[in-house]
Amino acid sequence: MWGDLARRTNRLVPDASVAAVADALDYLCLAQLYLRDNPRLARPLTPADVKTRPAGHWGVCPPVNRMLAALGPLQAAVPDGYELHVLHGAGHAGPSALAHAYLTGRLGHAHSGLRRDEAGLRALVAGFPLADVGGEITPMIPGHLHTGGQLGPALAIGQGTVLDAPHRLTVVLIGDGECETGTTAASWLATRALHGTGDHGTVLPVVLLNGLRMGGKSLLSTLSRTELTAYFTGLGHRPVYSDGLDIGQLRQAVAEALGAAAPLGIPGPSSLLVLTLDKGHGAPAHLAGTPAVHKTPLRDPAGVPAEFNALADWLSSYQPTQLLTSSGRPRPHLLPALPLPRPEPDGLPAPRGCVAASAQVADRATGRPFAQVVPEVLRASAEQGPFRVFSPDELASNRLDLTDEHGRPVPWTVEVLSEELCHAWAQGYTETGRHALVATYEAFAPITLSLIQQQLKHRSVRRQAGLAPLPSLVY
Repeated sequence: MWGDLARRTNRLVPDASVAAVADALDYLCLAQLYLRDNPRLARPLTPADVKTRPAGHWGVCPPVNRMLAALGPLQAAVPDGYELHVLHGAGHAGPSALAHAYLTGRLGHAHSGLRRDEAGLRALVAGFPLADVGGEITPMIPGHLHTGGQLGPALAIGQGTVLDAPHRLTVVLIGDGECETGTTAASWLATRALHGTGDHGTVLPVVLLNGLRMGGKSLLSTLSRTELTAYFTGLGHRPVYSDGLDIGQLRQAVAEALGAAAPLGIPGPSSLLVLTLDKGHGAPAHLAGTPAVHKTPLRDPAGVPAEFNALADWLSSYQPTQLLTSSGRPRPHLLPALPLPRPEPDGLPAPRGCVAASAQVADRATGRPFAQVVPEVLRASAEQGPFRVFSPDELASNRLDLTDEHGRPVPWTVEVLSEELCHAWAQGYTETGRHALVATYEAFAPITLSLIQQQLKHRSVRRQAGLAPLPSLVY
């Protein structure tokens, strides 16, 4: 279904519109980092227009922006009853997420001072990093299910979002530096633990193989194309490659990858997309391919004339007045490639959570052993609606008999020897309105507490954003 939809939107939406959106995203990212006035370059740039202390990260923005632009027509065409989510794992893509939310109008729905108008554009650019929203990816930016800053779990969180949700596609953008983390490395193989566990949706991993971490070459970039293909093939994934320079070819690669992407839990190879666009693409030539592109490649353009001239040329190369109207809105030729603005969902299913489960345990526990009561409560929870138990190979040792009459694990339990994977799956599952429990034991407490701390921070930001409460993530 998703491959057919991508091929249809490729025919209906011109590549020129998608390329213009990619340029607009690149420009807005650069403007957020450097400009404090003159956000459209409606007049010649002056040093007074430039921030004296530019802050933020440019390097990851160009590949992320091309993916967001390529996915835009597909997002706009998702039929009723289906969902497409984009989950950012690559670090420091906040400017891209903000720019995209601004162009689509979603940012203005959530934050009235950032509407698609002249004042909103000025506030976005001059105010970055924004006092109320921040400069990294958090739920304060509409549509984001994951708080950036903790590299590693994005792919597993994406897998958790599609469990028991055959109508859902989650595209996970993964930095090649993130691929060096243990959780991401385990996530590729861990899909095998999900075989036969239900009817699930689809995950399309996108590896942003831009060649650099913050301080040097990424490990994946040291592999030849043959070695890289062998690596992912051995893990059960068939890579599709694009350099991202030709938007039309990138869109074809996305359609090819989606056409070969299997729903999670089905044995056999599934696809992933490898985008090889250089980190910091578009930066001044003398900085290309160096760690300088990770943050702000030009350190002091307000005070150094040579850097100011380089910045002026760089910004003007995007021709921003051809992308944005004087009122700060995207010009008409961009609109076919942008998803329509829409408010956030009214809410998720009401959390029944751990309070009711705790009451059931208390009611049933009198004079009865733990090993009888807790499995009864968990089975009752599974009968009430979507519910899953994830465990790092600790169900039997915790005396939790969750097997069927043939002694096989019930399909709503998953065991894999990684606390990080179990937590990430549960996070993705609860983030999309379902209920989950992670069963572990005290020897893993330091790992578990770190993961819970990250989750509490994430939920705190969700509350600040005014989003609906999530079901409890129970340990």
